Amino acid sequence: MPEPTAEEREELDWESYGRAVRELAAMVAGDGYRADMVLAIARGGLFCAGSLGYALSVKNIYVMNCEYYTGVGERLPVPVMLPPAVDFVDQTNSKVLIADDVADTGTP
Repeated sequence: MPEPTAEEREELDWESYGRAVRELAAMVAGDGYRADMVLAIARGGLFCAGSLGYALSVKNIYVMNCEYYTGVGERLPVPVMLPPAVDFVDQTNSKVLIADDVADTGTP
């Protein structure tokens, strides 16, 4: 997939970011999803995860480091989880909201 052009990228200032994350939180809450935890995919998902945690009153915020992109427009065949890994022991029935900064391929 080619790198997006400047015209295709959406750049957010803090005011726009705040509005966007409130809209996202309202959509999640409106769907009736009640997360037990928010999982931030570092690095880009950190701000969004924290903001969603506050907006949705979810105090359990976890961070996972993944490597997928190896360069501009270059990625590994599958994402690789980097240490330290999140310990999901006793989380079998937990509802997890995953926050990341991009969704380009749609590949899980």
